[in-house]
Amino acid sequence: MHRTRVAFGTVATLASVPLIAMLLWSLRGAAAYSVVILALTTVLVAFLVATCAGTWRRFFLIAFPFWLLACAYTAYALLSGGVPGRTAALLLSGASWEEIRGLFGLWPDKWLLLPIAGVVVAYLLLALRAPATAVFRSHHTTLAGRVLLVLAVPLIGYAAQASARVNAGLALNPYIGSLLFFGLDIPRAHAELSGALVVKTPYHAVRTATREEVHVLIVGESARRASWSAYGYARPTTPFLDRLRHEGGLFLLSDAMADANLTEYAVPLILTGLTPREVAESHPFTGTLLDLAKEAGYSTAWLVNQDMSVSTSIGVTADHLEYPPDLHEGFFGRRSLDEVLLPAYRRELMRAGRARLIGMHVMGSHWEYYLRYPKSFQRFGSPQRQSLLTSRTTSRALIPDLADTYDDSVLYTDWFFEQVIEAAQTLPVPATVTFVPDHGEASPYLDNGAVGHGSAHYVPAEFEIPAFVWVNAAYRAAHPAKVAALAANCAKEIRSHDFFHTVADLMGIGWPGADPRRSFASAQFVPDATGEYLMRGVLARGP
Repeated sequence: MHRTRVAFGTVATLASVPLIAMLLWSLRGAAAYSVVILALTTVLVAFLVATCAGTWRRFFLIAFPFWLLACAYTAYALLSGGVPGRTAALLLSGASWEEIRGLFGLWPDKWLLLPIAGVVVAYLLLALRAPATAVFRSHHTTLAGRVLLVLAVPLIGYAAQASARVNAGLALNPYIGSLLFFGLDIPRAHAELSGALVVKTPYHAVRTATREEVHVLIVGESARRASWSAYGYARPTTPFLDRLRHEGGLFLLSDAMADANLTEYAVPLILTGLTPREVAESHPFTGTLLDLAKEAGYSTAWLVNQDMSVSTSIGVTADHLEYPPDLHEGFFGRRSLDEVLLPAYRRELMRAGRARLIGMHVMGSHWEYYLRYPKSFQRFGSPQRQSLLTSRTTSRALIPDLADTYDDSVLYTDWFFEQVIEAAQTLPVPATVTFVPDHGEASPYLDNGAVGHGSAHYVPAEFEIPAFVWVNAAYRAAHPAKVAALAANCAKEIRSHDFFHTVADLMGIGWPGADPRRSFASAQFVPDATGEYLMRGVLARGP
C-alpha cells in the first residue's frame, strides 16, 4: 500500500510539472485573466478525464500521450519566451526530415536525451503501479459535477464576450494549448504552405528552350539607394558590387522605384506582377512567379529569412522550401542573419540536370539595423552606442549612430551578394541573379528627419531603391538580345511589378498574358507612366 501511494504521488507530481511550470512562467508577464483561465481549465480538464477514466491508474495512462505533448509545449514556451503559435507551426510544417536531423546534429546537449527518456519510462512504470481504485465515489461525482458546472457557466459567458482573451488563457494551459496547436495551428500552417488558402488560375506557361539554366531572385528589405556606394555614396558600403561593375555582367538599375512602402504590399507586387492600382482595388492573387516557373518546367525553391506570412498570403509554394527556425525572433522580425540561407542555396545550385528558379526573401536592412550583421561587419560608428538606438529616436545625438548601423547592414548585404554570385559563377550553364528590395528606407540623418518607411505621404527615400541583374558569360552567349535589352533599359524608370515579367522573360517563359512591354529584358519595354504608388496601402500619385 505504501509503494502504491508513493507511485501515485510521484506520477501525479510528474503530470503536474508542465502545469506548474506554465503557471509560474505566466505569473511573470501574463494578464491576470489568462492565469485564472489556466487554473479553471486545469480543473475542468482533470475532472473530465477522471470521469472518463474511472480509476486513477487509467487516468494517468490516458493522460500519458497528452503529458508528452504538454512537456514539449512547455519546454518551447520557456526556451523561446512565448507559447507555440503560427510561426512555430509554419516552421514545423515546412521543415524536412533532413533539416530536422541537421538541427539535431547541431544540438550540443544531446546527453539530455538520456534523463528525458528516463523520466518518460518512470512515468509509465509509476502509472502502471498507481492504484486501480475509483477516482470518485458516486455522490462525490455528482457534487463535483455541480461545482464544475457552476464554474463553467461564467467561463462560457466570458468566452462569448472576449474570445481573444479566452484563447490567450487556453494557450497557457499546456494540455489544451498543445492539442490546439497540433489540431488547429499545424493543419492551418500546412494549408498555408501548400497554397490551399489561395485560389489559383493556371498561367498555361511554356518554355521555349530545353537547356538547363539557373535563375536566382533575391527579394530584399528596406534598401535605401542613396546609401549604396555603387550609386555614388561616399562610404564604401558595397565594395563587391563596386568591383563587379568593372568585371562585366552586372546591370545596375539606376532608376528603380518601389511600388509600395510597406512589405505586405510591396512583395506581392514583385511576385505577382499586379500593379499598385490592381492591389488597391483588391484584385485577387491567383498565382506567383514560382507557379509560372513550375508550369514551364522549372524546379523551384523558396528560401525565407523573413516573415513567412508575406509569402503565404499570396500562396507562394515551391518544390523546396527553406524556413530556418529562429527561437529569438523579436517584435521587429527574425534575428537570424541572412547567411543562414546560404547552405540551402548551395544545395539548390547543385541540383543539376533541370532548369531551376531559386527565390530568397531576406531581412536585408530591416530595423533593428544593428541586428542584421555580425560584429565583424561593424565598420562604421561606435558599437557601444548601438543598443541605445530605437526606430523612432528623436535624440539628435543618436541620429549619426542610426546611419552608421544602417550602413553596416548594407555592407553585410553586399557580402551576402558576393556569396550568392560567386557560387553562381561556378555553374557551367546560363545563370542570372536578380535583386530587388520591397521598398526603400528614410534616414533622419539624410532625409530631413524622416525615418524608416510606411509613411502616409510620399518620401522619396522610401521608394527609391537599388536593384540589379547579374548574368554570367554562358547566359550572355545564349541570350544576346536579352542582354542588349538589359543594357538599353537599365537607366530607365523600372517599377516593382516589372520584375515579375522581367524574371519570367529572363527564364524564357511565355504565356497568354505575357506583356513584353513590362519586361526590361525586352526591346519592347515601356516604363510605367502612371506615377501611382501605394503609400501605407493607399493608392496615391508620386511627385
